[in-house]
Amino acid sequence: MTSPRWRYAYGSVKGTSHERDGKPCQDHSACALLTDGAGRDVLVAVASDGAGSAACSEAGSALVCAMFVEAIRSFLSEEGEIGGLSDDFFRAWIGQVQEALRLMADAAGVAVREYACTFLAAVVGEEHAAFAQIGDGAIVVGSTEEPDTYSWEFWPQQGEYENTTYFITESKAADKLQISLRAGGGGDEVALFSDGLQRLALHYQSQSAHSPFFRPFFAALREETELPCSDKYTRSLIAFLNSRQVNERTDDDKTLIVATRRPAARTALS
Repeated sequence: MTSPRWRYAYGSVKGTSHERDGKPCQDHSACALLTDGAGRDVLVAVASDGAGSAACSEAGSALVCAMFVEAIRSFLSEEGEIGGLSDDFFRAWIGQVQEALRLMADAAGVAVREYACTFLAAVVGEEHAAFAQIGDGAIVVGSTEEPDTYSWEFWPQQGEYENTTYFITESKAADKLQISLRAGGGGDEVALFSDGLQRLALHYQSQSAHSPFFRPFFAALREETELPCSDKYTRSLIAFLNSRQVNERTDDDKTLIVATRRPAARTALS
């Protein structure tokens, strides 16, 4: 029996505060459907939020996303399947990213902290999954027991002071790394988002994912027939991120990735 195929969409948009200040969007995101050694689908999703106070953070977040997708592609070509992903893999990759950012900083004549950015990633295959995070934002997965109910993998990290967090550029970034390695698969729906959407997507009083936020996105995505990424759905997702209803709640850059391999239930986005 053929396993359901992944559908995904993602986007990163500039916040209204950056529009006013003439700053670029400092968020970046990437999503790809790779194959393991057995020809099975592996979803790779990664998001990175550049620090607002860092002059080159948009370059840092773009590099983090690109390097992670390529690292998983290389890992699959060598190892064949994602069950071998480990804490050591992620720590080694952080070292590689930090070296690449250091070289960029040296070439630009600035300190590496000017490339500060967060890191959120999900790698989901048929039998194993890995989730990793440094900083704020969150990764949310769908429940296999209660459809249309969602929970977070890691609560957003807060730094020593309010409204601060941790970044992959920090010398002790690996110590802040949170990892979840799962056998038996990582569910059939996953979302990643930057801190610009935290107040919409998370319920702080109960410290839970706000499932009603995610349900319409996944319900509509399950209906998509364009695989793996629908241009029409992506345009709708970006329009939502740029909408008045969102910008009235947050003036920050916003990233959202949604992916599902759950069969369609003939529902529609309202």
